[in-house]
Amino acid sequence: MLNGYVHQFKHLFARNLFEIYFLLAFRALGFSFIGIFIPLYLSIELGFPFSSVIYYFMAMTLAFALGSYFSLPLITKYGAKHAMIWSYPLLILGFLVVISLAHFPSLYLLAAILKGFSMGIFWMGFHIDVAVYSHKKTIGKESGTIHFSSILGAIVGPLIGGLVLYYYTFTVLFSLAILAFIISLVPMLFSKELYVKTAFDFRSLFVREHIKYFFGYFAQGVRVTVLTVAWPLFIFAIFGSYVVLGGYAAFATFSIGILGYFAGVSIDTVKQKGILMRIAAPFEATLWVFRAFVTTTTGVFLVALFGGITSLGIDLPLLAKTYSRAKKEQIAAFVFFRESSIRVGEFVALLFLLLVVDLKASFFFAAASSLLYLLF
Repeated sequence: MLNGYVHQFKHLFARNLFEIYFLLAFRALGFSFIGIFIPLYLSIELGFPFSSVIYYFMAMTLAFALGSYFSLPLITKYGAKHAMIWSYPLLILGFLVVISLAHFPSLYLLAAILKGFSMGIFWMGFHIDVAVYSHKKTIGKESGTIHFSSILGAIVGPLIGGLVLYYYTFTVLFSLAILAFIISLVPMLFSKELYVKTAFDFRSLFVREHIKYFFGYFAQGVRVTVLTVAWPLFIFAIFGSYVVLGGYAAFATFSIGILGYFAGVSIDTVKQKGILMRIAAPFEATLWVFRAFVTTTTGVFLVALFGGITSLGIDLPLLAKTYSRAKKEQIAAFVFFRESSIRVGEFVALLFLLLVVDLKASFFFAAASSLLYLLF
């Protein structure tokens, strides 16, 4: 009776993929403890001006791009998994510097650089690893499971984070995040290494077939930045509480968790995955416009629910197309192209926020960029 279900989920326990899913779940847990609270920590707890908050994220974005570049020789010589593991000391050191900002606020850019550089190394190794081990017929399912693994770890994190901030301090919260990061590494320490040649001609990145991918990744970068920086600051003014903010983040994550996995399974039956993106894009843009007019807690939760659904219609097909495209080209080259394109979108969004200094305006900017998915 259970054979059908065992077959449905058996790919979760394939050794190489299980390590990835375990890593993502606990890494996401660590980041979810603190992710939505970082802009508030800098602006409210430490009293940084808005421009300094933007400079923090700009430094992290630029360091992310540099980390992606410097990861290439590491992956060739030592392997993708070693590169991922070695990124963690920098990440943990970055958070230790964040903890010290209450006493040494001038180190805030150093904290951003350490975190960004570590993430650049990690995600290059991660996506190269997944692209190599992914299977053409189940790429949607695997993309959905990657998405689900991240969400699974992130469901309880924001709520716990809000409660920790209510009863304790940011130092305790950052310490919990570091512990989750350390746990996430355990299976990777015993895994088989993967070596991939990463040398490529940079001119191969600038081809006509990559144009739509560039704009798709650019739009993702804009969305991630606005959701990470502007949206938490905007809704905290509505909530006025870390606990409610954490509850919101947990709800937003939970509402799309299971749906994300099964949507990934369904994507494998759709040959033209770009159609899903073109359908979701107008809804994504519309919801960004609605965000600017939200004034109640109920409104925030509803936007989170529907926004999560529309983002699935974009993120899962695009991730599946990314791994499929990477297999057709030089894997390291296309993954580097993806990471660089996302960073461009992030930096442009941050520059927009720095110049305009208007949270609502950034929502309209994200809405406009969402229409770039129509190119698929």
